[in-house]
Amino acid sequence: MSILRQLLLSVTLAIGVILLGTLALSVNAAREYLSGQLRVQSTDAAVSLALSLSQPANNDPVVQELLVSALFDGGHFSLVRLSDPEGKVLIERRSNATAVSVPGWFKALAPLTSESATHTVSDGWRQIGEVTLVANDAYAWEALWRSSLKMIALVVGAGLLWALFAFALVGWIKNRLLREISDHVRKIGQHAPPEQVQARVPELSGVVQALNQTRERVYASAEEQHAKIESLELELNQDPVTGLPNRKYFINEFRRTLETAAPAASGHILVFRQRDLADLNRHMPREFIDHWLRAACERIQGTLTSLGSGTAMLARLNGSDFALLMPGSAAPQAMLAAERVRADLHASRIPVGEGHLCRWALAMTDYAAGQPVGPVLARLDFGLMQAESAGSDHVVSVGETDAQGPSATGERAWKDAILTALEAQRFELATASLLDERGEPLRAEAMLMLRMDPAQPPIPATLFIPPAVRLDLVADCDLEAVRLGLDWLASHAGELAVRVALPTLRSPKFMRQLALLFTERRPLASRLYLEVDAHSLVECHEQVTALARIASEFGAHLGVRRLAQQFGAVAQLHTLPLSYVKLGGGFVGGMRASPGSQQLTASVMETARALGIAVYAEDVPDAETRRILAGLGIRHMRGPGVPESGA
Repeated sequence: MSILRQLLLSVTLAIGVILLGTLALSVNAAREYLSGQLRVQSTDAAVSLALSLSQPANNDPVVQELLVSALFDGGHFSLVRLSDPEGKVLIERRSNATAVSVPGWFKALAPLTSESATHTVSDGWRQIGEVTLVANDAYAWEALWRSSLKMIALVVGAGLLWALFAFALVGWIKNRLLREISDHVRKIGQHAPPEQVQARVPELSGVVQALNQTRERVYASAEEQHAKIESLELELNQDPVTGLPNRKYFINEFRRTLETAAPAASGHILVFRQRDLADLNRHMPREFIDHWLRAACERIQGTLTSLGSGTAMLARLNGSDFALLMPGSAAPQAMLAAERVRADLHASRIPVGEGHLCRWALAMTDYAAGQPVGPVLARLDFGLMQAESAGSDHVVSVGETDAQGPSATGERAWKDAILTALEAQRFELATASLLDERGEPLRAEAMLMLRMDPAQPPIPATLFIPPAVRLDLVADCDLEAVRLGLDWLASHAGELAVRVALPTLRSPKFMRQLALLFTERRPLASRLYLEVDAHSLVECHEQVTALARIASEFGAHLGVRRLAQQFGAVAQLHTLPLSYVKLGGGFVGGMRASPGSQQLTASVMETARALGIAVYAEDVPDAETRRILAGLGIRHMRGPGVPESGA
C-alpha cells in the first residue's frame, strides 16, 4: 500500500473514531439527562400527590381513589400506588405501555433508569399511608431514539463528506503533485542536456530544485559512463599488451569469414605458440616480456605490410598463442607469409634461463566457406602438438585429411581417448636400452604409448602428454607408466627407468598412489628408476624431495634428465639421493665446437663424482663427440654417434 493511501486511511480511521465517539457521548448524555428527568418527575409528582392526600378533606377513600386515578390517567406514570403504614396496598394503578417504535437492541444498548419515588401521607403528626410513583419512560425512549437517529444521520453525513474530500484530495495530489514530480523524474534519464524547470506548485519548489541538481549530476555521470563504455568496447576486443585483436574478436571475424560466399571465404590460417612463455615470465620482469611481445608483433605486422597482405589479421588468442588469418590467400602465398613470420619469430628469440633461446611452435591449415570453426581450430591444435613434439620451429602444415590420432577433433577427443585408455588399460611401454661405451646394456628406458586401435600403431607420449598436461590427466598417465613398469620388471630381468613429468609432481594424488603401488610390489621397486626433468629440481624442489623420500623408502632410485637445459639444478644435486643425471640436446650436439661446453661438462662431472652420481649423455651426434665425452669420463651414452644404441 502506498504511503498516501496509508496516510488517508489513518486519517479516515481517526475521523471515524472521533465521529463514533461523539455519537456515543451524545447518546449517553441524552440518556443520562432523560433518566434524571424521569426521576425528578416521579419525585415531584409523589410529593404533590402526598400533600393532596394529607389534606383532611381528602381523607375519604373515595376522594383518595379519585386523586390517584386522576394522576394515573394523565399517562405520565406507569405505576401509582397508595399503601397504609403497614404496607398494605389501598389503591394501585399500573400500566405496561412501552415505546413500540424504539427497537429492542437500542434499549439494550442505551438503557434508561426509571426509578420509583415514594412519599409519606400524614394527617397532622399521624402517618396514614405512603404513595409510590414510577414515571412512564415511553416518551423518554422515543425522544432518545429520535435524537439518536439525528446524530447518526449527522455522523454518516460528515463521513460521506470526508470520503468525498479524501477522494478529491488523492486525485489532486496525483494530478498535481505526483504527476509533476513524475515528469521531472522521467526527464532525469534522458540524454538531452538538463534544463532548469520551475515548480508549478509552491510546496514542491524544494523538491524540484533537488531534482534539477540530480538531473545535472546524472547527466554528467551518464556522459562519463558513455565514454568509459566506448573505451571498454575497444578493450573488450583488444589485447591490452600487444594491441592486437583478442580471441573473441578473432573467432567472430573468422566465423563471419566462413559464413560469407565471397572469394575471401577461403584461405589459410597460421597459429604460433611461444612454448617458453611461462619460463620467461619467471626469469624476467613482466614489463620486459610485454615489451618484447609487442615488438615482435609490430615486426610481424611490418612484414605483412611489405608483403601486401592488407586483408590479413594478426590476433592474440591467449597468453602464449597467436593467430594470423589470411583470407583469400593461395597456398604459395600463405606459405611465403608463414615462412616470413617464422623468420621474424626466430630472429626475435631471447634467452630463457641459462640453457637456450626461447622456442616457437607454428602450424598452418587451409579453410573453405561453409566449414565449422571447431574442426579448423582442432586441426591447428593438432598441428601445434606436432610442432612441439618435433622440437624445431618449422611450420607444420595440416590439412582436412589429417586425422592422426584422436587429436583431430581437438582436446575433447584427447580427453575421451586418454580416459578410455585409462579405463580399458590400453597403454603400453616401448623400451630402449641404455648402453655403455662397450655396447653393453646398462638398463632399459621406457616410453609410455597409447594404443587406440590394434590395427594402428600406438601413439607415443610425446604426442599425448602435452594435451594430458592441459587436461590435468598427466598424473594418471604417469601412474599407469609406473604400473606398467612394475609389470615389465616382473617378467624381465634387469632395471627399468620410467619418466615422470614435471606437472605430475605437483599432484598429491600421484604421491599417494605411487606409495600404494610400491607397497603392493615392494620387491620390484628396487629395480625401478624414476626419472624427472631438471627443471623440477628448481621449480618444485619440495615435491621432488617427497618423491625421493618415497623412492628411498621402498628401494627405488631417482634420476634427472635434461640437466643441460637447466644448469641451475646442479646446485640442488647434493640435496637429493640421485642415482644419475643426463646431459643431452643441443648442449651435447654442439660440444665439439664449444670448449666452454666441455669445461662446463667437466665441472658437472666433478660435482657428480663427489656426490656418487653417474652422468649419462644423450643425443650424441657423432664419433668425435663420443670421444670427447669419453675423455671427460662419461661412460654411458645414447644417440646416432653411439654404435648399437637401438631399442
